[in-house]
Amino acid sequence: MAAEKQTRSGGCLCGAVRFDVSPVEKKFDICHCGMCRKWSAGPFMSVHCQGGATFTKKDGLAWYRGSKWAERGFCSRCGSSLFWRLAENPDAMLAVAADAFDVADDLTLDRHIFIDAKPARYDFADDRPRITEAELLAELGITPG
Repeated sequence: MAAEKQTRSGGCLCGAVRFDVSPVEKKFDICHCGMCRKWSAGPFMSVHCQGGATFTKKDGLAWYRGSKWAERGFCSRCGSSLFWRLAENPDAMLAVAADAFDVADDLTLDRHIFIDAKPARYDFADDRPRITEAELLAELGITPG
């Protein structure tokens, strides 16, 4: 018997963006790349979801293409950082900000990504896997450049 698809709801700080998504697992990653840190004022904690998002409200939704392969979704009204997705295939991989969900208490840390970009000024006291930029890009099938 196939596992039942889990759906979670969430949104931005002001409510101008509301969505439903299907997380792959009840786990989140922490991205330490410079773009995520600048965009979210710290490491970006996100949940991988399948099939994109269904928007129940998207009055404030905006997308920014920050690299040749990725886009970032945010609320243009309140500034909430919400999504990261592959630009050429947006439904293939959608990372949703862990705390954009209405309920996120059951999520557990899976791994750190772009660990080679993490600044020395902070650290996390856990033993989860640490994945470099090159390792993650290879996993996603992305050629750097």
